[in-house]
Amino acid sequence: MKTKKTKHKLLIGLGIIFFILIAIFINEWFVVKRVAIIPIKGEITSMGCGGSLLFGVPACASVSEIKTMIEDAESDRSVKAIILDIDSPGGGVVPSRNLMRAVKKCEKPVVALIGDEGASGAYYVASASDKIVADRNSMVGGIGVRVVIPSYEGLFRKLGIHMTVIKAGENKDIGSPYRNMTKEEKEKIQRMVDQIYEDFVYDIAENRNLENSDVMNIATGDLYLGKDAKELKLVDYLGGEDKAIEIAAELAGISGEPQIIYAG
Repeated sequence: MKTKKTKHKLLIGLGIIFFILIAIFINEWFVVKRVAIIPIKGEITSMGCGGSLLFGVPACASVSEIKTMIEDAESDRSVKAIILDIDSPGGGVVPSRNLMRAVKKCEKPVVALIGDEGASGAYYVASASDKIVADRNSMVGGIGVRVVIPSYEGLFRKLGIHMTVIKAGENKDIGSPYRNMTKEEKEKIQRMVDQIYEDFVYDIAENRNLENSDVMNIATGDLYLGKDAKELKLVDYLGGEDKAIEIAAELAGISGEPQIIYAG
């Protein structure tokens, strides 16, 4: 009797597992397979986007908003791949790196689509994607770092304006616009810029699976047309949105035409 009951329970258990697996398979088979397109437009910033005075639309790419869109796409079971629609000159070092890291840790396939421009921090973000698509005439690259420090000393002298700075700490007013920088101060700032630049190049080389020296050779701050960027291995494919969708679907294993959803 015990043997029969045990077999009966075992068969029931196996039957339940079988039907659960069938249900999961059917659900997965019939769920709509989507590709999410997330915009990265304008300057990349950790600050809020103030908008355009003329059109009233965001004039920058907010890292927090973009990360939320990426997280939503990652958690949505119907979304099988993500396309980053990039048209940006870049942005601050830290915001760009934060966004790059968010892209890098995505579990779903990510394709970067560069429109008119994907430069500096924007290319930094794109480099973390699985594949990069750009138009043959897109402006790509701009790998470099710059710091701009204004100086009003000459103007103030002509206007008869004198500024008094009271400080504690020898270098507290380094970069002050009220006086010219000393040679030693310029060298300090240059060392900082050089370190940021080296980190920038290292990350791009790692993301793109390139030799650090090869990236260093082309990291001159120059912008490259898409067709030249492809030759330099900064871009994988030439094309537009259709090409990016095709590559994203392929990476996600989607057969047929995926449904496209536009985030933002």
